[in-house]
Amino acid sequence: MDNKYEKPFLKSVIFRIDLAQPLSQSKKLASDFHEIIKGKFPLKEDISGIRFEATMGIAGKDQGTVKQTQRAVTSYKFTDASGKTILMLEPEPSNLNLSFNSYNNSDELKEFINTIVTAVNRTYGDTLIKRTGLRYINDIILDGDAFQWAPFINSHLISLLDFPPDKKKISRGLGRIELVGDNYSVLFQFGMFNPEYPNPIARKEFILDYDCYTMEEMSIIEIPKTIEDLHKAVKGLFEISILDELRDIMGVIRNE
Repeated sequence: MDNKYEKPFLKSVIFRIDLAQPLSQSKKLASDFHEIIKGKFPLKEDISGIRFEATMGIAGKDQGTVKQTQRAVTSYKFTDASGKTILMLEPEPSNLNLSFNSYNNSDELKEFINTIVTAVNRTYGDTLIKRTGLRYINDIILDGDAFQWAPFINSHLISLLDFPPDKKKISRGLGRIELVGDNYSVLFQFGMFNPEYPNPIARKEFILDYDCYTMEEMSIIEIPKTIEDLHKAVKGLFEISILDELRDIMGVIRNE
């Protein structure tokens, strides 16, 4: 079952790939990259920085001596017209990080990823990826008793909140599970994070945070298929994390 919801509680969606080798620092290539993605990311910002490196001499008079060097590096920030979808390209260590602060649906996510994959492949060649990750952070905020989650969240995920005799003394209640699939891993964190910590919990807010990733090396052109697998894994975990009363609030718009 792959429900889609009219009003999801997604606070942020993040896609990240880490490259096996550093990308070229060529500003021309960065501009070529932007030309390909400009339809989705019209805004480009060059961010200059300094990279510090330390090396230790291993021979002669330099043996055991630590030398520090520094050099200029440039990162690139690409933003959509709304300013809510941001792509960061970091040449060293080389990675691309796509974040949605206003998420519509998985079809849009895949469309953005396909555009990025095409741009990397055309600009930098058939790049080798060493880590691929997809993270969904759901921030569920409801009215009512802050600790009444039984109609909305799987009972196994809220049982830790029953431990203290006086719930009014809880200032944070979080759980963490790490899972291993056939070709991926998931770090799942859940519970009441409490943005007003260390004050006692006063608002009805529950986090479901799924960070799904694979450390299998692959070509950049294999990323879209991998993302399909990671998305399916997260979607399955989300569906067993919630109950029908929360689905009613979100509004199922179609089953696939």
